Amino acid sequence: MAKISEADLIKQIEDALRLDTFIPYNHTSDFIDGLERVKDKIDILLENGKVRQAVYLYEIFLSGCYEKAEEIDDSGGNLGMFFEELFCCWIDGRQKAKCDPKETIDRIIKWMENDDYGFCYKIEKSIVKIFRGDELKIFESRIRSRFDDAYRLESPKEDKRINDYSYAVRENTSILKTIYNEKNDIKSYISLCKKVGMTSEDCEIIALLYKSTDNFQEALKWVEKGLGLKEKVKFGDGSSYGLERLKRELSSLLGNNDYAIESAWKYFRNYPSEYSYDELMKYIEEKELDSWHNKAIEEAKKASLDTTIELFIKTKELDILADRILSVKNEELENIGHYKMEEAAEVLLNRNLIAAAKVYRAMGMRIINSGKSKYYDNALGYFLKVKAIYTKNNSEEEWLSIVRHIRENHSRKYSFIPDFEKLVSGKYPPFRESFIQRARKRWD
Repeated sequence: MAKISEADLIKQIEDALRLDTFIPYNHTSDFIDGLERVKDKIDILLENGKVRQAVYLYEIFLSGCYEKAEEIDDSGGNLGMFFEELFCCWIDGRQKAKCDPKETIDRIIKWMENDDYGFCYKIEKSIVKIFRGDELKIFESRIRSRFDDAYRLESPKEDKRINDYSYAVRENTSILKTIYNEKNDIKSYISLCKKVGMTSEDCEIIALLYKSTDNFQEALKWVEKGLGLKEKVKFGDGSSYGLERLKRELSSLLGNNDYAIESAWKYFRNYPSEYSYDELMKYIEEKELDSWHNKAIEEAKKASLDTTIELFIKTKELDILADRILSVKNEELENIGHYKMEEAAEVLLNRNLIAAAKVYRAMGMRIINSGKSKYYDNALGYFLKVKAIYTKNNSEEEWLSIVRHIRENHSRKYSFIPDFEKLVSGKYPPFRESFIQRARKRWD
């Protein structure tokens, strides 16, 4: 890379941020790509030993993100994720520049305290993993001090839950828990929870910390405690949804595999999917895999197609998938997500063409029912496949029923119907010579 001056890079940062220009949601990806390209140049400075210059430029860039915050639809969180990545690079730069750890932590705290747009929200989850030397210890001390100051202002009250405390207490509690989790400091984690209230989510984290030390019995005790709390608390009070899974895993490790199977089977029956199938099968002995597989598939056949499509594909039960697709109403298929349907159509093309055609029909109807004109070309592509399959399989009446349905219900979709009628008459897509044919004409 050609040598670039500091002033040039600052100008590139400013140009990439496009200040005073609003970035709509559908342009955010390209916008972030532009920011990434400039960041890459600063990263190269850091790699080449220009550490203090890189740190300064990272700081300019971080400040620029705040300048841009009100000029972008960041509902997808792309600018926030870029900021977090940039922030971690800034910390790395200060470490390589051998900056005073206390000063680094002071600056981090300052960023967190002046975070008007939420860029630093939960950023501790990333930064605690990259701290070196005394940085984590200093960070913990500063956050603990903030927690103590906020906690002293609280009015005494029995059975207080975490959400009953002020924002300052809740925020610093969350950061301290992240620190203790990173340090595997079970004692401090439990002590903090006793002070502000234990949640089932806390119990799961403590159980995982014990599990990481191979203390499975103690881990299981905390899982049981968490399950007890989960029944008592309201949604939003830190309820954990991984406790049952963790209980199965720990029970199996402690020799109670029968419980793990029983629990996993109950879970599968309630929520049949590829994920609950995997959860069940990991506890089954090899000699029993086939019988449990058949049992699970029979159960899955009773469930909604939406939740089981991916399971049938994963397990290669394509005949069952085809039968289920052919048996449900078109309206049910039209309400299933695009990616599931696309995968189903692809695997059925070599197994059951009529079922594949029904899937393509549903994908096309989903688009025109929604009236999303920018996807009408996709819908025409799906209907083209439907027509080809039904024609090849002497099922023209099925195709004609689709044509009648679209004409009766979507005749006013003027940006769709003309091309659809061309498709029906065999004139869509219009014939176009290949590139090589067009190129050769210029020389012949």
